[in-house]
Amino acid sequence: MKTHVTKREFLGFAVSAAVAPLAGFPAVLKRRHPNELLSHAAIGCGNQARYDLGQLANHRDIHITALCDVDSRYLDAVRKQFPDARVYRDAFEMFAKEGDRIDSVNVSTPDHTHAQYILEALKRGLNVYAQKPLCHDLADCRRIAELAAGKKAVTQMGTQIAAWECDRQTVAALASGKIGEIRRVWLFSTRRTEPRADYFKWPLPELPVPKTLDWKLWLGPVKERPYGEGYHPRAWRKWRAFGTSWLGDLGLHLMSPVWLGMNLGATRPLDVTAEVAADDWTDAQREQFWPSMSHVTWTMPGVKASGMKPFTVEWCDGFGHVAFRLPPKFLPPAFLQDVAARTPMKRLPAQGRVVEGTEGWLFSTHYGVAPCYAMKDGSAPNVPSVDPAPSHYHQYIDCCLGGGTTRSAFSMAAPMTAWGFMGNLAQLRPGERLDCSKL
Repeated sequence: MKTHVTKREFLGFAVSAAVAPLAGFPAVLKRRHPNELLSHAAIGCGNQARYDLGQLANHRDIHITALCDVDSRYLDAVRKQFPDARVYRDAFEMFAKEGDRIDSVNVSTPDHTHAQYILEALKRGLNVYAQKPLCHDLADCRRIAELAAGKKAVTQMGTQIAAWECDRQTVAALASGKIGEIRRVWLFSTRRTEPRADYFKWPLPELPVPKTLDWKLWLGPVKERPYGEGYHPRAWRKWRAFGTSWLGDLGLHLMSPVWLGMNLGATRPLDVTAEVAADDWTDAQREQFWPSMSHVTWTMPGVKASGMKPFTVEWCDGFGHVAFRLPPKFLPPAFLQDVAARTPMKRLPAQGRVVEGTEGWLFSTHYGVAPCYAMKDGSAPNVPSVDPAPSHYHQYIDCCLGGGTTRSAFSMAAPMTAWGFMGNLAQLRPGERLDCSKL
């Protein structure tokens, strides 16, 4: 690895982290050499990217060498915390100029620009922490998987809650086989609040590009379009050109412990279908936005955890506000509320997952609450306990310094991302069964 900052040099400027460490997960520090630090560059510096940078920077064996963002507002904010870091607007310029001075990058930008930076980093043999999803379409997903497989780089996709006790207990509970052969998985999220009346407005009024923003760099590989306030910095996810739908965001978080607990590896779905909301949109709007609500169903091939029998995964999402009351078809089946009433949860959460096996159900929420069983014989055994573990970010750094495989390495994350993207394709062709072998 290439590192040019010593521990003594690092301590001389006392960098402060943007965000405190994730509570309860002490880092396991592994150094290649007492005087070496991991030389790291951050691509993206605002919002989620700033959180990622803070979590990486509070590991004592990392040095933030370079910062990059297409919006100078975010660069100006974080460069004060890392005064010796070199700053860039264009990540490709950063790659060219930093050369051998960096070991690692994190890619924390809008979805449509992930692939171009990940692929460039991997080509250069760099370690990569990349926010989910890895890319914006299936083709880039496969390119990333193929390139990562041929490199010795450490990789991690940003499903950071995979390090939390609740998610790791879900993995352990599924791996235990307690609920028997798995038959159905439900993933659901209705946390989104009602949007403003103009949330899905199209066309957008053309506005002057803010002086702090390089709009061409923000667009990246997307065809040029006029700037409007409906894109940067927070609203890009609803756009088909820039985001990957709520499934590409929350869906991957929710699927992650199921994928790991069932040991799905490189599993490819057999087929996928979708129902979507009958949004009162023009054809032009439908070409721009992801559907406001969806119910996607995948048929998965038999694996060991399912007794080698096919099983289904269903995704339900939509707005939960009173003005957007979800029709039943966009919710998990009603009988699960009755089963949930028998558990410590008492009711289904606004977002989470339920896994049904031949012997019972596993209920698991998103964010912090321990999973629980509801067995078909009426019993409610305890879920397995798990040992303390480093945060997702610190595990990545530890593996860069000391070797090992991360929880969300691209070898696992790329097939799971492809699974989600097949669901997105089905959202664009509702009511049609898609053969996943042809996607």
